[in-house]
Amino acid sequence: MLLSFAGASGYMALFEDNYIYFPAREVSSTPAYFGMQFEELHVTTTDGITLHGWYMPVPSSRFTVLHLHGNAGNISHRLSLYRQWQAMGLSVYAIDYRGYGKSEGEPGEAGLYADARAAWRDATTRLGLKPESVIIAGRSLGAAVAAKLAREVKAAGLALETPFSNIPDMASFHYPWLPLRWLAKSRFDAMESVKDVYLPLLLIAARDDSIAPAWMAEKVFAAANEPKKKVELAGGHNDFDHYSFMAYAVAWREWIGTLGTGGAGDIPRL
Repeated sequence: MLLSFAGASGYMALFEDNYIYFPAREVSSTPAYFGMQFEELHVTTTDGITLHGWYMPVPSSRFTVLHLHGNAGNISHRLSLYRQWQAMGLSVYAIDYRGYGKSEGEPGEAGLYADARAAWRDATTRLGLKPESVIIAGRSLGAAVAAKLAREVKAAGLALETPFSNIPDMASFHYPWLPLRWLAKSRFDAMESVKDVYLPLLLIAARDDSIAPAWMAEKVFAAANEPKKKVELAGGHNDFDHYSFMAYAVAWREWIGTLGTGGAGDIPRL
């Protein structure tokens, strides 16, 4: 029994990445399917990896959402989300991490952080987007990547959707009978990162989330600095924005309305 327990723990620790990343290589659709104008992105990271993505502008948009997606699939599986943001008047810049979609390489924690930095550089240099017009947004695993990036740059705001606190908490929650909390090499610690973020924060949790339960989002929110807004919507981890479609749009629209107004949008970076 003890050997079996130790063996299972060791196996999961050794092949940890297999339990974190679930990339899909096939890009099943493009923004053209929804009639959206877009530019193909080919972004090179500092370690020489070429990433693929899309820039989907809206004429005269005030903000662009730089989106960092979750741990499964690729950007082609988020087109309905990008379309919804465009309906709010937001342009969208979305990349696939290394190992996802048409992006080169293999995923890993340090690599995903490097991918986010490369996307930021491309958006704010080559495309010429003003940092104060870019909203960094991440969902699930991408929330941890987004929070890490937001520690390092000055943006319009940070939006975290269904975030988990960190990988040790996730390991303990999903495998409570194994000591994986102490064996996990990856951190993806959104709770720790937000302590050093001084941007307006929108945090959206899913009330019926069985993957990253709402109490984890609450831990992240409690650790974050003001100004911050938290919304809990009905639905699960992967369908809350569809299940609570109208409430989701209202939450975003209300928060966007506070950015850059001399209130929530103008908090100094310390």
